[in-house]
Amino acid sequence: MDNLGATAFVLTFLLGGTILIGLFVIMILFKAKPLGASRWFLALLLFFMILHLDTFLLFTTEIIKQYPNLLGVSYPTLFLLGPVYYFFVRSFKVKQFKLKAIDLLHAIPFLIAFIGHFKYLISSRAYKTQVITYYYEHLPDGNVSFMTWLAANAFIILFLAYIMFSLRLIKARYNGNKVVLKRISWTLILLCVMYMLFQTGFLITGVAAITAEIVLASLLAITLLLLSYSIVDIKDVFSKNKDKYETSPLSVSEQNTIKDQLINAVQIEKLHLKHNLKIKDLSVAINIPSHHISQVLSERMEMSFYEFINMYRVEEAKRLFKNGTASKLSIQAIGEECGFGNKTSFYRAFKKFTNQTPTAYMNTITEKT
Repeated sequence: MDNLGATAFVLTFLLGGTILIGLFVIMILFKAKPLGASRWFLALLLFFMILHLDTFLLFTTEIIKQYPNLLGVSYPTLFLLGPVYYFFVRSFKVKQFKLKAIDLLHAIPFLIAFIGHFKYLISSRAYKTQVITYYYEHLPDGNVSFMTWLAANAFIILFLAYIMFSLRLIKARYNGNKVVLKRISWTLILLCVMYMLFQTGFLITGVAAITAEIVLASLLAITLLLLSYSIVDIKDVFSKNKDKYETSPLSVSEQNTIKDQLINAVQIEKLHLKHNLKIKDLSVAINIPSHHISQVLSERMEMSFYEFINMYRVEEAKRLFKNGTASKLSIQAIGEECGFGNKTSFYRAFKKFTNQTPTAYMNTITEKT
């Protein structure tokens, strides 16, 4: 067995195992009710990626030679990766999410790809066999036009554009769930960038098509494994208490009222600046039962009590940095002024909500002034 054959043999096991893991994660998503409608979009995303992996598997095992009619069947679905991921982000933890008529516009790239590919899909078995043979034996000369490059990377460019747009949505809308959503987004961005770089390199250097398939398949398989790890790490997927608020008597309007009271408690009354503040203390201050506060924070604001309090403490710290208080107090003292019990918790919370340490943030303010 030559080196290429040995690599293809190992890749076959990698692809097969990855496909099974992906299907397992899809099964998990079916039961992840706290994710709401978003779990269906995430399951679709995984399914379309698995379909693409299946195509690679057909080539590395050479099964495609026995079943040439399978060639290119899943290609149009690649243009749904971007829209499906965007809908996943849009619907994440949103109750009663519904698509609008205008959302059908996101299917246009898929329809264009399907129509353009349809003539090829219905072509004869003999013609597809000829294409497959050419695919295995032809060695590109590296003379690639822009249109050839664009055709090879069209779906991945579209996917990347949707992910970047989704990142803006995540930044604007989500708080407590930003970390996991960003992790998934950046995993997919890395896939897109690496996929385009490798694809471009293969086209320019004239690498044999089967070699390109092996590398791209490995890249997609590794990404799918990382993605699966991120997905099963989503909060509450395995939780036994995922329906704990299902029988709550609070109406939506009552939840919104409590939400306003919570915001007023920190923005006006500055309760978050109190050291060792606990949810029971907040409950007494605004005369709302603790379990109702927890429910509103979880369902209406998508964060825990301590995430809520620390978010406002960090905002207070940023205000003190901007007004020059840092020149009079140490960073630890500023953290204590904002309600943090120690330097470690201050640094951890500040980094979580700003992606910077207090020191780095203070230096940024100093440079601007």
